[in-house]
Formats: sequence, structure tokens, C-alpha cells
Amino acid sequence: MPPRSTAGCYTCKRRKKKCDETQPFCTRCIRSGRQCEGYAPLESPDIKGIMRRGKATPAQKHVPPPRSSNTPESQKEHTTLSSPISTNVSDQPSDPQTPPLDPNITLSQSSDTDSAFPLSPPDTAPWQPSVLTSGVRYVTEGKGGGLAGRWLESLDPGAGLRSGDGEDRWTDTYGQETRAYETSWPMFHGDDQAMAPNLPSAFISEVAADEELEDDPEGAKYEMCTVPVLDANTVDNTLPFILECYARWIHLVIFEPSKAANPMKDTIIAQFMRSPDERPKMILLANVVGSLGRSLRYDARVSQLVDYLRTEAYGNIAKFLSDQPADERERDRQKTRGSMLNLLQVILIQRYSKPMLTIVKLMEAAAPIFRRACPEPLDQYPNLPNAVMSASVNIRHFATTDIIVSITTGRPMFFRYDTSYSPQILEMIKDGRYGMQWLHGIADQYIVILAHINVLFEEFGTKASMEHVAEIENQISEVGSFTERSADPVSTVWRYTVRECWKMTMYIYLYMVLCGASTVDSRVLPRVKSFTRLIDAVTPGRNPDSFLYIPMIIVGASSYRQRDRAVIQRRMFGLQECLNPGSCGYDAMNMLIDVWRRTEAENRPAVWYDLRLAAFRVTGI
Repeated sequence: MPPRSTAGCYTCKRRKKKCDETQPFCTRCIRSGRQCEGYAPLESPDIKGIMRRGKATPAQKHVPPPRSSNTPESQKEHTTLSSPISTNVSDQPSDPQTPPLDPNITLSQSSDTDSAFPLSPPDTAPWQPSVLTSGVRYVTEGKGGGLAGRWLESLDPGAGLRSGDGEDRWTDTYGQETRAYETSWPMFHGDDQAMAPNLPSAFISEVAADEELEDDPEGAKYEMCTVPVLDANTVDNTLPFILECYARWIHLVIFEPSKAANPMKDTIIAQFMRSPDERPKMILLANVVGSLGRSLRYDARVSQLVDYLRTEAYGNIAKFLSDQPADERERDRQKTRGSMLNLLQVILIQRYSKPMLTIVKLMEAAAPIFRRACPEPLDQYPNLPNAVMSASVNIRHFATTDIIVSITTGRPMFFRYDTSYSPQILEMIKDGRYGMQWLHGIADQYIVILAHINVLFEEFGTKASMEHVAEIENQISEVGSFTERSADPVSTVWRYTVRECWKMTMYIYLYMVLCGASTVDSRVLPRVKSFTRLIDAVTPGRNPDSFLYIPMIIVGASSYRQRDRAVIQRRMFGLQECLNPGSCGYDAMNMLIDVWRRTEAENRPAVWYDLRLAAFRVTGI
């Protein structure tokens, strides 16, 4: 098969369209009213006859091509840049893929900063960032005077960074400029033992030559990082390297990456410029998420780095809890931010590389800090709608993850939540553009409803009144499945599928948990059938299956027909994280197999308690 062409213009390659390669600007872009971003310089063919990008050249501005009549006059010139891919550091391929699980296997028992993402999505077209050239200096000696908020601090779309305690907005004045990393950082000069024992010596990993053509139909990667990717081992390219790693990561874990790209980019740049002491951790995290973004197959090096990050998170938590709480409640809440630093990322990373039990233990350790971070008095229940709509992404994420862990394992929630709404919060939740829906694809209103079901179950068991059940049914039906149109029609379809699957999952969870229904109940069986028919009608793939992973656990435990179970098992086996022993997905698949085998052996339909028992038998949770 002939090699893939790399000679097209940047615009066509980003849109995954065939470029006619007309110089200096392709006619396809001109006819479509788009601005052609030009071509990378090319060298002579290599020994395989493949044209490679040339050496890095100074960025050159080009004159835009003639606009067609429907081209917006507001389009701006772009800077083109070419850079070679480094070969100084190489990533070895991971071990062969683990063979799929089988229902007949023997089950083994196992014994801050806040938001990088917006509280609300931008209503305008995404901002097109300028290309970061290797000549730009990113780092300053002193603290960025007036720079507000640390990495993952809450953002408002289109606004400057700001912190929750009223720091000044980020300005462009930072004092003396320095290089991208200082010689006083031992981890960049071979002394990796100073950072963590036994960590691999190569902290900056190269990007494979063909990675720039990876699937990015909505252009989120282009929004967030330099295209083409700069040489990661060049000192001045540390920040572009970090951004490029996160650009790949958000496509792996985020339901709507286009809503997260620009805010995440802004806050990463802000922390990098403001906090030299945190850059080693940023590069460490970037290597982990960048490696996972390339492949989810088990990698011993990545696993070792994740272990270190988890250990550091425990250390931050222990240090915070050992200190006396501040006298004033608000001051104490502000102190919680540093202790929850990067907790969101560590939890997300562990989902793909560690067992469920490690996530539960980390959340259990962080639970007291989460409670102190909530605004409600400590003698009251934390209000879940307020937490889900919090300006702090760590508060939002902890609360959401608490509910998700509970519904997928049968484990009680860490807290009994107050699920009442204020009118303002109710309006924000119903809007659908706030909270955490952009991350997992589950509506924030569903998170609150699920917690309400759990609270009623703790209080009444399966004997809740029909009034409660009818009220929850109405709440579920009122949650819309509206899906914003995407530049990529396929993305619109699979996101709509995810939202519809969640609606069916909500009804199934309600009847199985609060009504004590079995898998043959007339309210459960047809909805499970509808769920599996819907996902079976959609082409298998990373999207949407990775965002159906949580619903498939619930529906899988509620399935009775072999056909329904086979569909769920087949789709879960299509996800690499369900094939990696020692990962959350692997645990989840074994839990479902345990439920199916045990109930078949006992010749009975499953009930919700069977999932709880399976979680304990398989994971120790």
C-alpha cells in the first residue's frame, strides 16, 4: 500500500480532506471559503521514498489567498511553522495486547488548583490561537504579578483568568524572561532520583511522525497546540510539548473536547509562566497523559509514573489534614485548593491504568477535604447541585465521581447529599452547558437524580412510595437529549446516542434499585433490549463506546437475555481499558461476568444486590 501523503496543506490535513496541493494555496480551501494555511517545507525523499518535513525554519507570514464572496472578512492571517520530529528519545512499543476475557475464566479476588475547563461553554466561535514559535520565551523569574489562579482554576469563557479569592487578573507583564527550564531542576539533567526513585530517565517523549494526522474532526487539537508538533527535546518547546500531550489526552477522556481545549490551554500556559516550581510535575503529567493518548495498552513506565503521582496526591492530602483548620470557614475553604491539586487528573488517569479499588481509596482519603471545600456548614449535608455547579472543577469532579462509583459498584456514596435546588442552580443545571456533562457525557441533572435515588434507597430500601418513583420518572423524562450540532456529523450522531442511552439507563437504575425489580421485570427487560439495539445500530469505536462504558456496566448487570449480554460484552471488549488486567475496565468486565455466571448457576434473574456482591468479590470494594 502506498505511503500516506504528507504534502497537503495544513487546513486539509486537519480536516482530513484530500488536498489538491496547488501552490501556494490549494484551490479546495479557496473554493470552500476557508483560509489555506500553507504547506510545510519538504526535504528530499528518505530511503523509503517518503517525503519528510524539512528542518525547522523561521516562521513566515503569508499573504492570505483571495477570499470568495462568502468568506468572512474577519479572518486573520496565520503563521506557518515547520519543525522536525525529534529522534533523541523513543517510545518502545508496548507489550502485545492482552487476550480478551472469557465468561469461563476464573475470577480472581482482590483483597490546586481548580478548573482547567469553563463553568460554561463559549457561545461564540472558538478562538484561533497563534502558533507558538520556538523563539518565544515562556518563563519568568519571579511570580507573574497579578496572575490569577493556578493551573485548573475556574474560568469564565472569554474572560481572563481569575482566582476564587479575588486575585488580580492575568496581565502581560511578567518581569525578566528566562529559559523554558532552569538548570536548578535536577530532573531535566539526568538526576531523576531527585524527583522520584526509579522513574525512567526519558521524561520528554517524542511524538510519532504520523500522529499529526490522528482523528480530530472538530479541530480541538488545532485549537490547543501548535501544528505541526515542535521538537519536544528543544528547551524552548517544553510548553508546546505539554500542550500537544494534553491535546491528545482530551480526545481520550472528554466527551466534548472542543469545549475544553481553549480554557485548558489558557490555564496550562498560565501555570507554566507563573509557577516554575510546578513545571516538573506538569511535564511528568504531560508524559503520562501523552502516552495514554497514544495507546491505552499496559506500559510499565506509565504505570510507574502513575504510582508516583498517586503517592504524591496522598502526600498532599495527608499534609493538609495534619494542619489545623483555619479559624474562618472561608479561609479554610481556600486552603483546600492546594491539597486537591491535580486530583482530577490523577483520578482520570487511574481509570485507565489502575484497579477500581485504587480510585475508591484515593477518593476516601480526599473526602474530608472535599467536605471542607463545600460552602455548606459542616453540620449539614453537602448540597449536590451546588457542588456540581461549583466554580472549582475538583469539587465538581469529586461529587460526580462519587455518584458514578456508587452506581457502578453498588457501594454507598461517601456522603449523604442534599439534592434540593435553588432556582438559580436549577436553571443552570437544566441549561445543560454547565457542570461536568462535557467530561463524561452524562447530564448534570441525571447526577443529582441518581444521588436522590441512592438517598431514598438508604432511607427506605426497596419500599419507597410510588409517589417518589413517579416523581423521579417525571424528572428523568424532563431532561432533554438536545445535542449541539458539531462540525463533524458523525460526532453529532454518537453524542446523541450517548445521551439517549443514558436516559434508558436512568429508568433501569430507578427500577432495579428503588423498586427492587429483577432483570425479568416488565419495566427493565424492554429498556435493556432498547439500549442494546441502539448501541448495536451504531458503528463500534472508541467513540461512542468509551462514553457508554458506565451505562453498559449498569445495563449489563440488569440484562437477562443472552443476546443483550453478548452485545454489551462485545462492545466493552472493543475498549482497550477493558482488556488491560489491573484496570478499572477489566474489573468492570469481570464484575459483569461474575453476575451472569452466578445467577445462571443459581437459575434465577439478577437483582441489584448481585452487582454489589460482584464488586466485592472481584475488586474488594
